[in-house]
Amino acid sequence: MELKKYQKRVIADLMDYLDQLNEQSSLGRAFSAYWESRQIPVGQDGIQGYQNIIDGVPHVCYKVPTGGGKTYLACASVKPIFAALPPVRRQVVVWLVPSDAILTQTLETLKNPSHPYRQRLNADFGSRVEVYSKEELLAGQNFSPATVAEQLSVMVLSYDSFRSANKEGRKAYQANGNLAPFATALGAPEQPIENADETALFQVINQLNPVVIVDESHHATSNLSTEMLVNFNPAFILDLTATPKKQANIISYVDALALKNENMVKLPVIAYNRTSQAEVITDAIDLRQSLEAAARQQQEMGGRYIRPIVLFQAQPKTGEDATSFERLREKLVAVGIPEPQIAIKTANIDELKGVDLLSSECEIRFIITVNALKEGWDCPFAYILASLANKTSQVEVEQILGRVLRQPHAARQRNQLLNMSYVLTSSNDFKSTLDQIVAGLNSAGFSKRDFRAVDEAQLDITNPPGPPSAATTTSDTGDSGDEEPAEFLDFDETEVATGLEERGTTATELTSSTSGSTGLAGMLDQAQQKGSDYEKEAEKAAELGGGFVPADLEGAVNTAQMFEEFREEVAGLKLPQFFIQTPPSALFSTGAEGVDLLHNDALAVSFTLQDKDTGLDLSTADEQMYRIDVRKKSDVPRAFRMTAADQRFMREHFSKLSVETQKHNAAGAIYERLKPINSVGDLDLRSYIERVTGNFGAEELLTYQEHPGAVAEKIRVKIRGLLEEHKFKKFYQDIETRHIGVGPSFTFPSVIQPVQSSSLIGGSLYEAEDRMNNDEMEFAGRFSGLDNVRWWHRNIDRKGFCINGPINHYPDFIVMTTRGTIVIVEPKGTQLKNDDSRRKVRLGTKWASMAGEKFRYYMVFQDGVTPLEGAYTSSQFFRILEQL
Repeated sequence: MELKKYQKRVIADLMDYLDQLNEQSSLGRAFSAYWESRQIPVGQDGIQGYQNIIDGVPHVCYKVPTGGGKTYLACASVKPIFAALPPVRRQVVVWLVPSDAILTQTLETLKNPSHPYRQRLNADFGSRVEVYSKEELLAGQNFSPATVAEQLSVMVLSYDSFRSANKEGRKAYQANGNLAPFATALGAPEQPIENADETALFQVINQLNPVVIVDESHHATSNLSTEMLVNFNPAFILDLTATPKKQANIISYVDALALKNENMVKLPVIAYNRTSQAEVITDAIDLRQSLEAAARQQQEMGGRYIRPIVLFQAQPKTGEDATSFERLREKLVAVGIPEPQIAIKTANIDELKGVDLLSSECEIRFIITVNALKEGWDCPFAYILASLANKTSQVEVEQILGRVLRQPHAARQRNQLLNMSYVLTSSNDFKSTLDQIVAGLNSAGFSKRDFRAVDEAQLDITNPPGPPSAATTTSDTGDSGDEEPAEFLDFDETEVATGLEERGTTATELTSSTSGSTGLAGMLDQAQQKGSDYEKEAEKAAELGGGFVPADLEGAVNTAQMFEEFREEVAGLKLPQFFIQTPPSALFSTGAEGVDLLHNDALAVSFTLQDKDTGLDLSTADEQMYRIDVRKKSDVPRAFRMTAADQRFMREHFSKLSVETQKHNAAGAIYERLKPINSVGDLDLRSYIERVTGNFGAEELLTYQEHPGAVAEKIRVKIRGLLEEHKFKKFYQDIETRHIGVGPSFTFPSVIQPVQSSSLIGGSLYEAEDRMNNDEMEFAGRFSGLDNVRWWHRNIDRKGFCINGPINHYPDFIVMTTRGTIVIVEPKGTQLKNDDSRRKVRLGTKWASMAGEKFRYYMVFQDGVTPLEGAYTSSQFFRILEQL
């Protein structure tokens, strides 16, 4: 099971954040730097700053809508998190879930070797994975210091089972002889849990310093939940939810349109309002049959099996009444639905237990429910939600709407009607109903733009509800005359049956050639049009790629339009970028088949470490080690430093090994920490690390024992330097042999999202430009004062134009002169006169020489600074610019 595109982006977001954690001095700064690199301001006028919920513990969140694959994303996140942490004795994950239903489901999938979730963990950890329930942990079943030291240990637990306030939670605090070996192996706790025995399960997990994954994290925000998390002594906390609370530190937002593009959800939700319950039921049956006809046709053409299901929402006025639900089933049978096709699923009645709704042997096509489906149950075959609330009653679809949104088989269906979901209601206040639908979408992680109302204008609110039909008289319902019947029984089954018959439809049979009754034709036409419009929005979002802003971030992003006077001329402008010949191909010619935009990884094809030197200077290896008193407020990521206990363990462990074994173990640990490195084969990487550690003497081995993370990072930097050197050499060789050339590529967007935008300086391409330091502001001011500058633009790092060579060089300014010359400008200060600048000036100069007469590149240093070869002083540059 491969990650979807949006899932790959989420994992990339995590890895970027982990990089910031290792680079920045505090959790707050790491969070701010992460979002600022994405042009999203943090603080006032942006997203909120980092919430340091547990001192010194990185605590971040993925916001992923229902159907987005949160569990698979969590499995794919475990390896990057452990790779970013310092080498520790054990790799332990505590996986918290909010309910018994989700606990059972998660345990089953993670324990099943053939399930994609477990396969992902096995692939990332060499199949050395053990998944535990709480009962297995308490019994010490395959759970010992020796087993935990050699594997990834995943402990799937419910919130309640570790909250001290309940009886179940107390078991985790009690002495446990099965776990006594841990107390001996781990020693005295550094952070003892109050009222917990040293052999208690909770205390043992605490000393293992786990990574904690919190599923449905919006359920774990109370003080009791926070206390529980603190007692786990986590190294890192990852929250998963569709509806994060205000205190969540979100690092990745998944938008509904991304899920739609990957065929994960049935969107948009098409909402219809009818004049009575009878019409709701009639249309629900008719629509379901039309959808099943479409599904049968698809299957006959080679498609996979789909059996569309209707959810009838029957909301009692008071507690659940099993008699009323049975009465509703009887009335639906009287309409003509075979009884085996109807099931009841409520908090107290579960006729779906043990039923595989996706099986072709299953007959169920209609499910009567209230809102118990929020307890971890859903089915991709559920297409229609039909609310049986009375016209004068509040329609409450919020808790159940998410159950109809998952796309069958996570694949686009040939018939567009099978790519959407449907809500049918009867209400005198359709606007209120739509508000409920929006609330339901919000609770599933979606927004108001993900539904379409098709017939609001047709709503008849002039006629009040009529008297109860014959179907709800005392004799019909079986209730006494003093009892008011459930309002979801307020329809005449004979009227529904007659309506279906008049449409030329029956509730029991439908041939594959039927395309829907006449009464349904209008509904289907409207749905197809609304669905087509939504798909166009999704396609547009996909085309924007990294420039697309998720709905959740729209309010935090500054947008600036291109000035109208420049739009027409800029629309036809494409800045040259480097292209590479891809075999097989004829001689290079831009736009020809076999030619692709250059990505620098392509320059590493022939790279190998076999012939590279292994010299490594460890004299500067320094990894700060200290302990943080958790009783004091701290924003320093403590788990990203080796504790005194970890350091002591490393020394004691290594002192018992021979020198050769020490080298071998060091090579293995460093390899596990560094892999994978893009463009370097695993075997090549392992061999190189073994050669490096093979040259270690006593001093280097001691340095590794004390600073394993720093030594590993030194080797990573060494390899990256060798790889970058290779890429530059290959780049200029391929230019010389004409395997690399330039061609028109980059187009200016009509709208940009600058951080802390400024519109103080005139003459810019957009209504506001990205933030600038003092030197850059000075340049912009001088551009605006030149008569021959038509417009200037502050290029946005990582999102704007880049000179795509061995490195991606994002120059600071793009200037258009009145004569049509594009001038690329990279201002530099004294402190930036380094190897990176030398490489950039050479790259920019080469780009300009190949781009053509209308393009120039200038690296510019302040007056008084001797510029690098190929660069200019500020005075020299502006004298030239005035003449272009």
